[in-house]
Amino acid sequence: MPRPRTIDREHLLDVAEELLAKSGGNGLSFGTLAAEAKLPKASIQSAFGTRENLIESMLDRWIADEQTRFDECAGLDPDKQRRVLAHIQTTEGESDTSLRRVATLLAAMMGSTQQVKRSIDWYASRIGDLNVVNEEDRRLRAAFLATEGAFFMRYLIGFDVSDEVWSEVFKDIKQMVLATKS
Repeated sequence: MPRPRTIDREHLLDVAEELLAKSGGNGLSFGTLAAEAKLPKASIQSAFGTRENLIESMLDRWIADEQTRFDECAGLDPDKQRRVLAHIQTTEGESDTSLRRVATLLAAMMGSTQQVKRSIDWYASRIGDLNVVNEEDRRLRAAFLATEGAFFMRYLIGFDVSDEVWSEVFKDIKQMVLATKS
């Protein structure tokens, strides 16, 4: 009896990300992933169970990679200002392709309560609850929200922003954060 093939989930996630980049969220299905990975559709289904689990696995991987970059920027035990600045730096430094993929993942997951909760938890780990106690916190909150607004405009809405303007926007946002230093 032949030994069953092991399924390389990481490879399947790589292929799924490529499909996402080429075709967007609507082009990502078990059938298209199976065809692209040259595997039976049943193998994809056994690896992930549901399309939502596939999307969640892709998001988990992106979050882990992004968290590593964030931790490198933020350092050990960062204060709120350092967390916001690290968030700005990792967003600005993320590749265009990666930001497009995560935007597509976010759009694809909006119907799932569990996946939306994960996004809420991720945001809370970065900025807290958006309550402020002083002017410094107010500027940090505005800088954080400006970073997310820039991301959403460019990558979810498709607002045309040149790389030059993108850099200028992030320079301005960083200046807001650095102005909070006493």
